[in-house]
Amino acid sequence: MASSASYISWRVSTSLIVALVITLYILLPLPFFLGEKTDSRTILTFYQYTMPFLAGGLILLFLFKENRIVLPTKKERERIRAQRLQLVRLGTIAGCIASFSVLGPIFLGEYLTHLPEGTYLSVLGAVMGNYIGNTQYSFVLGLMAHLITGTAIGGVFSFIMSASEIFDFRHRGQTIAFGIGAGFVTFLALFNPISRLGIEPYLQQSLQVTMTGVDPITIENAARNIMSNLLAGSLLMHLLYGFILGLTFYRLARRYS
Repeated sequence: MASSASYISWRVSTSLIVALVITLYILLPLPFFLGEKTDSRTILTFYQYTMPFLAGGLILLFLFKENRIVLPTKKERERIRAQRLQLVRLGTIAGCIASFSVLGPIFLGEYLTHLPEGTYLSVLGAVMGNYIGNTQYSFVLGLMAHLITGTAIGGVFSFIMSASEIFDFRHRGQTIAFGIGAGFVTFLALFNPISRLGIEPYLQQSLQVTMTGVDPITIENAARNIMSNLLAGSLLMHLLYGFILGLTFYRLARRYS
């Protein structure tokens, strides 16, 4: 009975879509054929009120057509919701693991470039501490911000992966590719603005204190040079974070979902 009702709904929605498409094709060029043989104001008034309803109805039918073909039962909806919740939990764990994993390469990069250990996290924490009025524990604040942000990104990434039909977390290559994409988007949308608006001005202020008597243009150029190196290294770290996020999420989802 349910199958028959679904089939009837599918036939009705398909017929309405076809009828609306044909109607739109007929009506759209009609004013060009009529020309001056009829009152243009009447034609425009007709189009003004008719075309939005036809186009809107067609869009709604396209949007809800799949739901009319297959309408999940309450039990199936609960199962889907539970599965998505589980995937979001696993993605959050994967984000936390990825955040911890990139700490090693960050410290290694600082060592290879002869920077004091913890410079990246200390600068990030100092910017945050400057906003809250306490820069004493800049390294701890930077570490907390790094871990919390990375964990939250993992949760958002897994939610999008589980909610959209475009993504398939069961395919390792696709999941890793989208994880790297998530790391890149995070760099562009989150870290790059924070660096330009928060870290770079704070860095210039710090250099003005340490480089007393130096020309302001020289200080500005030095800050930009440091920021360029910082952004280049941060981009690599975000891509590495995305790779680890995608791989870890794939393995966790395959094992526990």
